[in-house]
Amino acid sequence: MGSARRQDQARPEKAGDGKRKRASSPRSRWAAPAVGFVLALAGGSLAFTGLGGGVGCSSEDAPPASRFSAPSGDAVGPAGTAVATAAATAQGSGSAVEAQPTASASASAVVLTPDAPYDGPLLGAMAFQTPIYPEPRFSDERLGYIRQGGKVPVKDKPIKRSNCKQGWYELVEGGYVCGKYATLDLEHPRVKLGVRQPDLAAILPYQYAYNRFHGTPLYKTLPTRDEMLKYEPYLVKKEEEPKKEEATDPEQERRKGKHAPEAEGGAVPGSGDVKAEEAVAAVEKLDTGTPAPEEAAAEAAQPKPWWQQDEKDKDKKPVVTLAELEQDADGNLSKRMVKGFFIAVDKTFGWNDRLWYRTTGGLLAPTDRMWINKPPEAKGTEWPEDAKAVFFMLSDKGQKYELSKDQKSAKEKGKLARHTAVPLTGKTIEIGEETYRESTQGFWVRDKQGTITEPGARPSDVGADEKWVDVNLTKKTLVLLVGDKPVYAALISPGKRSRNKKKDHATPTGAWRIREKHVAVTMDGDGASGDLPYSIEDVPYVAYFKGSYALHGAFWHQNFGREMSHGCVNLAPNDAKFVFNWVEPRTPRGWHGVFSSSDRPGSMVVIHE
Repeated sequence: MGSARRQDQARPEKAGDGKRKRASSPRSRWAAPAVGFVLALAGGSLAFTGLGGGVGCSSEDAPPASRFSAPSGDAVGPAGTAVATAAATAQGSGSAVEAQPTASASASAVVLTPDAPYDGPLLGAMAFQTPIYPEPRFSDERLGYIRQGGKVPVKDKPIKRSNCKQGWYELVEGGYVCGKYATLDLEHPRVKLGVRQPDLAAILPYQYAYNRFHGTPLYKTLPTRDEMLKYEPYLVKKEEEPKKEEATDPEQERRKGKHAPEAEGGAVPGSGDVKAEEAVAAVEKLDTGTPAPEEAAAEAAQPKPWWQQDEKDKDKKPVVTLAELEQDADGNLSKRMVKGFFIAVDKTFGWNDRLWYRTTGGLLAPTDRMWINKPPEAKGTEWPEDAKAVFFMLSDKGQKYELSKDQKSAKEKGKLARHTAVPLTGKTIEIGEETYRESTQGFWVRDKQGTITEPGARPSDVGADEKWVDVNLTKKTLVLLVGDKPVYAALISPGKRSRNKKKDHATPTGAWRIREKHVAVTMDGDGASGDLPYSIEDVPYVAYFKGSYALHGAFWHQNFGREMSHGCVNLAPNDAKFVFNWVEPRTPRGWHGVFSSSDRPGSMVVIHE
């Protein structure tokens, strides 16, 4: 990705900052139980952490650790629940922070493998990012964090300290959480109404939707019909169209909100049975009305916003920056999206004869402007014991070959799908101007149709039994090694290079240790030299190693083995998940992010030509 801001780790917005206030109404009283959002009634407000604001892939320095804090004093998580700042509590309470205990956080920590059974107590996170400290006191040093709604194994006896009157909970796998931001009561609304937890058994932790049009709005709360027409003028029919076939009764009910998710975390329409196209017909039912002639003339005289300026020339790019996407923000509009943005889907539900996505950032997007993304299926390979290298097919017309007895000619033996991993014996042969490589399965591959792994030598400061990562920018491959032994190989997409410095996104070369890992984090940034901004909510399986450069999953393209990124190392989702779970520091059960430290160093990442 590119130069960007970070919001997934930053403090969520304050409840009183620019959020519209609502009086109690039949609509608001219905909306809270129907969709599980917490609407503040009687003059309160509802705030969400918005889409965007993440770290992209650039040379900018990483944010300081203090930005990975609990929400600020009046801040709220996606469910709209107020949570106070952990750091502010420690620094502004007027009481001295007690001396740190003699026992370290890791002294009694237990490592739980993914498949290990656990039937003990769980701690539920109430803040959008619930920080985990190495000791039962507030500090800038964090071990990691839990996303709101997450549940982690915990010891059920809180440790009493004056700096956290609710007591500190010691996690089974190490670290302490202040009871102000977490609870043993898993039925607590702040836990139940948290963000859908990542599906770690699937290829991707969340389902992602692609924005198809410039200007698609992201709402803070469920919009009224009038608000939809105000913010989405394209909904107004310019001429009467033939009435389309009515949807089935169950589908009608879903669009009207009769099957919306319940406040108690009830069932929602499955993502597999909700398609964006199904909502288009519902849009036509909106009661648009007809503007008066003087209103229409006044509206026509107004300059069109960026997302409507080039309606006749669909191929012409609008000129807009990431910051300008929020320039129309007011009572209920948070921001607009550029075509190509992605949101991560938390829930799908019906409201006002329309289907909606709630994003993992807590905003609301109309599904008729989106497409659900199908992730690429490319996958690397665990390294076979007898392989000297691994070949990856890059051609769409890949072939297996069989050599003649005199090995002076080769004939096609069968097809080989793009991105297929082929273990090699190390034997090569030249026939004419072509180089052929022998596979461990007996057939041959043509060198020009793909690429091979060529890891460099192990760095001197990596131990003989230590995990490390080799990234070859020329071959566009990644190899995981333990000491000198390769264990996994995959294709990558490094940064796009250009002679134009403004568009040069080359991945840096060098050696760094992984600094932090996140199950998912938002990445966004402004394009260079006329390129449009980009924003991808909750990019999966992110491991930062230098500034804002990271290894991470890329579900939005399938061009692995080609330069594609803004500088990061893109991996197919299957490979990103494998790499994320393999490299250090290990991510304990239920944690959304983990930071390396002197006693838990990250794996070395070596990037070379």
